[in-house]
Amino acid sequence: MKKRKMVLSLMGVAAVIALLNACSTQRLASPAPADVNITVDTTNPHLARETLYDMWQVANRISPKNGVQVRPGMKVNTVRMVGGINKKVNGVKTKTKTKKVPDTEYDLAFFDEKTQAYVYNFKPLTQRINAIINGGTPIHQLVLDQPPWAFQRGYTFIPNDQKDGVNFREKERVSIYGNSLPPYDLNAYSDFISALMRHLVNEYGAKTVASWRLRVGSEIETPDHWYGTEQEFIAYFAATVKAIRAVLPSAKVGVHTRDPRFVYRNGTITNYKNQVIRSFANAIIEYCHDNNIRYDFWGVSDYPILSLEHTRDPKQKFETLFSDLVNHPKWQKGTVIDLEEFSVVSFIKGSQLITSDTAQSDSFMVAMTDTFLTHGVDQVFQWGQREPSHELWRTESLKNMAGKVRYQADIQSATAIKKAHNTEPSYPHLIGAIIAKDPQHHHVDALIYHYNPKNITATYSKTVHTHIAVAQPAGTTYKYRHRIAGVKHRKFQNFMAQPQAQDGLKEGEIYTRYGNPHKVLNKAGLAKWASYVNPHPSVWSEWKQGVTLPNKAGLSNQSVVSFYADLPVFSFEKVEIRWP
Repeated sequence: MKKRKMVLSLMGVAAVIALLNACSTQRLASPAPADVNITVDTTNPHLARETLYDMWQVANRISPKNGVQVRPGMKVNTVRMVGGINKKVNGVKTKTKTKKVPDTEYDLAFFDEKTQAYVYNFKPLTQRINAIINGGTPIHQLVLDQPPWAFQRGYTFIPNDQKDGVNFREKERVSIYGNSLPPYDLNAYSDFISALMRHLVNEYGAKTVASWRLRVGSEIETPDHWYGTEQEFIAYFAATVKAIRAVLPSAKVGVHTRDPRFVYRNGTITNYKNQVIRSFANAIIEYCHDNNIRYDFWGVSDYPILSLEHTRDPKQKFETLFSDLVNHPKWQKGTVIDLEEFSVVSFIKGSQLITSDTAQSDSFMVAMTDTFLTHGVDQVFQWGQREPSHELWRTESLKNMAGKVRYQADIQSATAIKKAHNTEPSYPHLIGAIIAKDPQHHHVDALIYHYNPKNITATYSKTVHTHIAVAQPAGTTYKYRHRIAGVKHRKFQNFMAQPQAQDGLKEGEIYTRYGNPHKVLNKAGLAKWASYVNPHPSVWSEWKQGVTLPNKAGLSNQSVVSFYADLPVFSFEKVEIRWP
């Protein structure tokens, strides 16, 4: 048993050769049948695919007032920057009850009743942008959502228990985010946007402003983000885009919708005109095509929930979120697509969510990245990401593969499965690989992952044999190292594996071991967590040495790097191969 374990763990080719030479002089063969064989030929230019890039570079921030704190290497997307935000104040009836009211401190436009004209004050925006720039964080995107409160002027609000199909209700005057109403006077709002753009260009220069993306709206089919109708948003979007480009034709402008298949609350809740709330995507695409309005990027959101099977299949993410967009006959080719909001969560309800601090979420994200890279998704915007320690290995492992050329992998699964607890998973096991070569030095990186979207409680392993054809003669020496990350390496999962750890969870079915310690642990659990040290963190192996093997064709200028891995479900392994 010990000898088999040694063979199945990742080993250098030199060790394999030594093992075989001790037994016979036969051609190199697998020491044991592998469950999965991965074959990649980095010498064949026809198998070269996309050049890899880091799609995890953007952090979200909401209405930053004094700059932003993000980990090194990140860019920022700032939300709700033009005003229309709210604040909490003591309630009218009791001092303990709070309600949300308009906060005009950061509004950029006001209505002067004496002159009957809108007055602009761009100083709050300039101060916030300067604080971000002076802090050294590049601006990736500014979101022009939540119009200033002055643009509600003209509306009549009716009581909450009424719905007349004409007017907004009192409860829609202030949403959980702020002002979510269309501007009453769209012409006045267009003038405001033009003035805003002139100010930005004068302050920062056309080249700098053109480098920032300008997004119109946030998840607009979510009522608390947009209480208006689809038709009202299209008019608002078109007017905003025209106002922006009238000042800066090269501006990069886009939109953030729900995916084209989205229907809010399954159609059980309607908007103020009694219309079912569904994705605006198709209507926007068609209107922009028919009216020659260019959009440069298009974003959607995704919060996969580990407890819901239909949301946690990474191979279906592009199909679900983007395929109906890019396959629409009137879609504008070349439009950048990305995820404007993303987190893997264990629970979500409204604006309340619990992120997942698990190997399940890690392997999901690696597998999803594989799918998104294949289809050219540009960026996945993340929340948090403030400290250097917030960059987890699941995204860091992909960072230094940027600039390398990916090669198509052939993945063949055998029937043998290493069982655990006498159970055999019923779902086709999702094992994938991102394998890329440095075009200059020919160094090779392999990222191999194992995920099961059918059963997040599964516990089993599969042996994976990877063969990489390289443009070096047989017998060429190389060095390599590897690092695996799975359930047994995750700090929170090790913590929850302790005896009586369940007692440290808060009461309630939403507080599970699939969340994160800061949200799901009670006071006693947090006290233990504060002093807990992870006994099995994921770390790199030492650099080891191997030699390449002859290829099957016997070509003198080509050879093969071969290695094995025993890959548990919900894990991924990075292998780096370097030439002297």
